[in-house]
Amino acid sequence: MRWVLVLVAACGAQAAFADETDDALARKLGGVVRDFRQTAAARAEAARTLGKLGPRASAAVPDLVAVFDRLRGAEQEPLQEALVEALGQIGSAAKPALTSFAKGTGRSPDIDQALKRSTDLILSASDTQDVELLLQQLLSRDAATRLRAAKALGDLGPAAKGAAPALLAVLGDTDADVRRGAITALRLVQPGAKPPEALVKAIAVDLKDPDANLRLLAVRTLGRIGPPAAGVAADLEALRADPDADVRRAAADALIRVSVPGP
Repeated sequence: MRWVLVLVAACGAQAAFADETDDALARKLGGVVRDFRQTAAARAEAARTLGKLGPRASAAVPDLVAVFDRLRGAEQEPLQEALVEALGQIGSAAKPALTSFAKGTGRSPDIDQALKRSTDLILSASDTQDVELLLQQLLSRDAATRLRAAKALGDLGPAAKGAAPALLAVLGDTDADVRRGAITALRLVQPGAKPPEALVKAIAVDLKDPDANLRLLAVRTLGRIGPPAAGVAADLEALRADPDADVRRAAADALIRVSVPGP
């Protein structure tokens, strides 16, 4: 056991090294956790060290989950608790453990409490870490990557409301699809918020698109926004003479909807 504890301590000391060493450290510690020849205390210590590494120990998630699944009831309870706590500290990357957590309830009151704490940690970390990654992708030089990031943020809904400033900046994207993706995402992450002027103007860009379908979609979207879109009333008025009959009708309806009620 002594050499295992020395290994664990050494790995913990190296945790501040460059990122490329993290996976190697995590796998080495994960190997200790899986090694049934080691004492439960040594394996639990390795798990706790992985927990201290946090998200950098994501490579060890399969090992931790495999060992947790193998144990039954309150068997080696301290080891089970250490496994569960470590997975919670790893955060978003430990999502695969949630199925095992659901199946593992009822082993003991202490383990059940650890499962609840770690489940909450994993779920709360997931949205935060996903948003941070997607915000980085919004800055990509690749338009397809920016578009995927905008759509993914929209899929997160209000959980990604902190991304609103970045999405507002993307409304000026030179790629039309990215701009439209940011428009949709903003409306999804802030469903009850008053649409800002920048959003209204970004939607209005499509009022002059050669594609009648895009003009129609923009007109209807502005109509649904209502009075906050009053600033583009002149652009809507111009579409009352649009060559497409559907666009003309939608423009007339949108003008009524965006009109600011009198006193």
